[in-house]
Amino acid sequence: MLSKSELTVLSHLSADVEDYLIQRALADALGWDPGHTSRVVSKLAERGLVRREQQHGRYEIALSNAEPSIRFADLVREFPHVDFSALLSGSTIKLLFHLDEERTAAALAERAGVSRATVYRRLNQLQNVGMVTKRDARFAVTSQFEEVVAFALSLVSHLHRQEAAEHTSGVRLIWTDVDEYLMRCQTSISLASFHETGPKALDQYGIPLLTRDEHYYFRSEDRTELTPADLVCQLLLIDDGARYRSYCLLLITAQDLDVETLSQTAERYDRVADIDLQSMTQELCAYLESNGAESSEKLPAWDAFKSTAADYDISV
Repeated sequence: MLSKSELTVLSHLSADVEDYLIQRALADALGWDPGHTSRVVSKLAERGLVRREQQHGRYEIALSNAEPSIRFADLVREFPHVDFSALLSGSTIKLLFHLDEERTAAALAERAGVSRATVYRRLNQLQNVGMVTKRDARFAVTSQFEEVVAFALSLVSHLHRQEAAEHTSGVRLIWTDVDEYLMRCQTSISLASFHETGPKALDQYGIPLLTRDEHYYFRSEDRTELTPADLVCQLLLIDDGARYRSYCLLLITAQDLDVETLSQTAERYDRVADIDLQSMTQELCAYLESNGAESSEKLPAWDAFKSTAADYDISV
C-alpha cells in the first residue's frame, strides 16, 4: 500500500502547523538525501495524497484534500505519540482493511493474502500500542482507533480510483477489495489486468444485449479470465434489480451453473459486498430448479423467462 518513507512524509506534513513546506526543508528535517525526498514526494503527488507546486525555483508541498490524507492527518494530530509510519507500512493497511469486524488470524491471512506469521507479527505491533485487542482468538480494532480502519478503507478506494483514472474516464467504483475492484467507466480499456464484465461480457456466452455506452471492468492481477460464476456475481453487484437478475438467469441456464459453484464464488465477493450475494444466487437457482414456482417480485414470470431464453436459443 504505502511505504514507510511515504507514511513518514505524510506524518511530517500532518504534524506541521504551516500550510506548506519547502521540499528541501523537509529533507533537512527528516535527515534524508534530497534525491530520495524528491522521489518519495513525487510518488505521493502521483497518488494524489500531497500537492507539490514549483514556486520561485523551489518545490512547495502540502497534504492534498483527498479523504485518506485528511483522515491520516486527523490520526497523527489525535495520537501524536504513535509512530504511524512504522505501524502502517507494508501489509498492515491490508489487515486493517479487513478488521472492520472481529476476525481470526487465519481469516485475516486469507483475506489479505499474506502469511499467518506476518499477520501475527503485525497484530502484535498493533496490540502493543493499544490499537488492536484479542478475544477468544479473534482480533478487533479498539474503539479509540476505529478511525484507523476508516483511513485504510478510504486509502484503498482512493488508490484504486487513481489507478483506474490513468486508463479511462468517468470512473465509479462498485466493489473494492485490497487488490481487486469492480468499476464502471466511460471508455474501454485494453490492459490484461482489466477484465471486461457487465452486460457487454454476456455476448461471449451467446447472450448479446443492446447495452448503453457504459463499460464495466473487474481489475485483478491474479486472474487470467473471469468465470461465468464471476460474471453472475458481478452483474448482481452492478445492479441487483429485476432486469439484471434476468440476465443472470439466462447465463446460469446457458452455462448450466450449479448452486454450489455459484455459492462458493459469491462467498468470495460477499467478504466486502454490501449485498448478500450467496442468498441471491441461491434464490436464482431455486427459481430455475422449481420452474419458477419459487420466485420473488424481482424475478420474471416463468413463461416470460422461457420466451426470453428461447430468443437466445437457450433451452430451459
